Amino acid sequence: MPTLPPAAATDAELTPPGAAHAVRAAIDCARGTAELAAAAGRIRAYAADALADGRDVLASTRLISELNDAVTRQVVEQTAAAMAMDLRHACWLTFGSQGRGEQTIATDQDNGLVFAAGARERWLAFGAQVNGVLAACGYPLCDGRIMAGQPLCCLTADEWGRRFDHWMAHGSGNDLLAARIYFDLRPLVGALELAAPLRQRLVSSAAANPRFIKQMADVVLCNHVALNWFGRVVTETRDGRAMYDLKQSGTALYVDAGRLWALAYAIADTATDRRLQAAAAAMRVPAEEASAWLSGFAALQRLRLQVQRGRDDEADPESRNWVAWDDLDPAQREALKAALRTARLVQQRIALDYRR
Repeated sequence: MPTLPPAAATDAELTPPGAAHAVRAAIDCARGTAELAAAAGRIRAYAADALADGRDVLASTRLISELNDAVTRQVVEQTAAAMAMDLRHACWLTFGSQGRGEQTIATDQDNGLVFAAGARERWLAFGAQVNGVLAACGYPLCDGRIMAGQPLCCLTADEWGRRFDHWMAHGSGNDLLAARIYFDLRPLVGALELAAPLRQRLVSSAAANPRFIKQMADVVLCNHVALNWFGRVVTETRDGRAMYDLKQSGTALYVDAGRLWALAYAIADTATDRRLQAAAAAMRVPAEEASAWLSGFAALQRLRLQVQRGRDDEADPESRNWVAWDDLDPAQREALKAALRTARLVQQRIALDYRR
């Protein structure tokens, strides 16, 4: 995969990575793949520092995402300039955790492209080039091929719209799986107005389709909370050790609930905490219960960051969400149990609303 042309070295001395403004400055002045990769590395160091300093975890993951956004914008804009692509006719889309603004230390790519004019082949080549540079910057390629350089992720607005409509109308297993990722859509750089109809389509069409909402609720409830009848955490055996997946069996419990309610109540925001807050208001949930939702989600995000720190040697981002039960201290174990107990209450509320 070709890389961006290198830029002249700079004499600027950056402050320690714990300062977010210094990280952003490094990103903004980076030119070429090597400098962008170095700047992206500072983001991961900043995330570790923020965790050690005990900062608000949801604010920290939002800032991590904003810094990753800045790297992505630089890569997209510099690649567009190098390939003579006019970003007034296309928009870079983010999905998944980047779309929600909830990235942790370990993250791969979930992105797409919507274009209004120009040859499809050129936009595909552009998307593939950006994906390659992002991979060189430390953002691994998506195993599920949800990337702008793939034909199904480089579409016109009408094509994207028809794809979304198909998922909501048919609701097969694959359709619902796709909705879990793509429906956290957020435009990032380029002609942002191209993405506006897609966002509006999700907000309006999903809420008007009770069958699809019921199917999404079933998806949420299929991910059972890993607590047994005695309130103990149920682990999985991997390589002879009792392990726990803090993403799929942890934060996903809250992320999926937030997405469901956002679709059901036409909530435009993509961030899980804001979705939960807006849904609580729409459903008139007691403030104490809504606060517990946010605390549970934050606790699991903090555990993920704690586990991911110092595991850069693991190439697969998903593997860094697994933790050995024996590696958790008593406080971490109790935080996990409390977050799962709250997640079970969230699922009970969903079951009462959608399984009657």
